[in-house]
Amino acid sequence: MRFYVSDLDGTLLDPQARLSDATRAGLTELLAEGLAFTVASARHVVSIARILEGLPISLPVVSSNGAYISDLRTGRHELVNAMDPALGQAIFALVRRHGLMPFIATHGAKGDQLFWQEVQNEGQQRFVTERQRNADPRLRQVDRLQDQLDDPLVTLLVVGRAEPLEALQAEILATCGDLVTTHLAEDLYMPGWPWLNVHDRRASKDQAIATLAQRYALHERELVVFGDQVNDLTMLKSAHHAIAMANASDDVKQAAHRIIGFHHEDAVVQFIRDDWRASYLRKSS
Repeated sequence: MRFYVSDLDGTLLDPQARLSDATRAGLTELLAEGLAFTVASARHVVSIARILEGLPISLPVVSSNGAYISDLRTGRHELVNAMDPALGQAIFALVRRHGLMPFIATHGAKGDQLFWQEVQNEGQQRFVTERQRNADPRLRQVDRLQDQLDDPLVTLLVVGRAEPLEALQAEILATCGDLVTTHLAEDLYMPGWPWLNVHDRRASKDQAIATLAQRYALHERELVVFGDQVNDLTMLKSAHHAIAMANASDDVKQAAHRIIGFHHEDAVVQFIRDDWRASYLRKSS
């Protein structure tokens, strides 16, 4: 038996960040047959729930790149991997020394909050506008971001040009590489403005999937994962069957056991349908 986990953007979703009718119908049918399936995304569970609304996924989802294991229907977190406030404050100070302005997502007594102070470029503006349009309940504009770092930091995100972000990532890793996980990747929906995400070292898709599998008695199944970007590499490298999209980055394709079609071709659900039903035949033969 197998356990399937898919990334969302650039993988399960179409180029407009939507779940196509064909993928929705296919997954609904397979889940009704008993398919063990969930998603692992950089998105927060609020965003995941909006996109997957109505899809009968009973397993928790891996959200914020593995910082959370979350219930899709209630938004409640079963697990939170966040940085100690002192570490979050040190990384924030480093970002500001580079002249950059981050977004910060925290988890504390008031729940999940996403703070921003000001926007410095088009990429940051798109990030804010999208969350305002979708009425993200976490979003707060504040006068001073540093005043919001008393709670554990879940995600620090910087949106900018590639070269400054590469320099910042290198210094963060040199300063506290053993304590954090970082991902630098292009924004699929606005090329030219890549995102640098910084999380606690325990926040990775592979670690979260392993914890979820253990908790839900799926750890003895073969793990099949689907991805397209750098934040998917850990789960691809830990899976029994690592599947890359045709639109995946080169490093993801190199880490994969197989490359399938493009994300706008419903390639994930087509693969799962064939593989899931073939596994039934193997089991019954």
